[in-house]
Amino acid sequence: MIPVTLPEPIGNRSRIFTYLSVAICLLAAALIFERVRFWTDHLQMAGNIPAEPLQIAIGPTGFAVPPEYVISRRRNLLEQSSTSNYVQLAMTWPGLGPQSNRSSLLGEEVIRIELEHNPGRESLRARLDPFYRRLARGGEISGPGGLKLLNLSRLGGKRSDMIVYDPSKQNGFIARCRQQSSTSKATCHRAVQFSSGLDLRYSFDRSLLPDWRRLDRAVLLKIDSFKTR
Repeated sequence: MIPVTLPEPIGNRSRIFTYLSVAICLLAAALIFERVRFWTDHLQMAGNIPAEPLQIAIGPTGFAVPPEYVISRRRNLLEQSSTSNYVQLAMTWPGLGPQSNRSSLLGEEVIRIELEHNPGRESLRARLDPFYRRLARGGEISGPGGLKLLNLSRLGGKRSDMIVYDPSKQNGFIARCRQQSSTSKATCHRAVQFSSGLDLRYSFDRSLLPDWRRLDRAVLLKIDSFKTR
């Protein structure tokens, strides 16, 4: 008869093996976490390195604009120093930083800016008395922040169209605000002669009108900070 011998109970050996396996897994997880943190910090540091400003000439006026502000589709004109007749920028209010994917989440309003070399164009303010006052329905009414409003909307129409202007200065602030329907956003368009032959136009949400003085001053100073000549 062949004796049958049962295997010896492993007892503590099983627990030791389990502890060892768990320790190896924890060590591996800690190593992976450390590598992920290293590369995350490295990529963030790399992303914070500012790119070289784009050298852009709009007519005779030169600008050095950080590339994150430029949204013009004329990319081929912006890759090197060259003369262009038009460039479009975007920035956020109130900080006037570049637009990003987080701008709407942070509740920032986007300001779109156009710079165009267009000598001889008649200003919006020059058309106020001979043109817009005649088209207005009714007289001027008081608006936000000391502004006056002229209603250009069609009677019974769904679109809203108005001129808002500062009555205290002959060549002061003026903008045209339009809303395509009752459910769409109302956008105001402001045009300024930034320098000889250079138009600066920017658009903003109508809800910013009460702060028009600070907005106008900040936008002009921001664009002036990009100017090189």
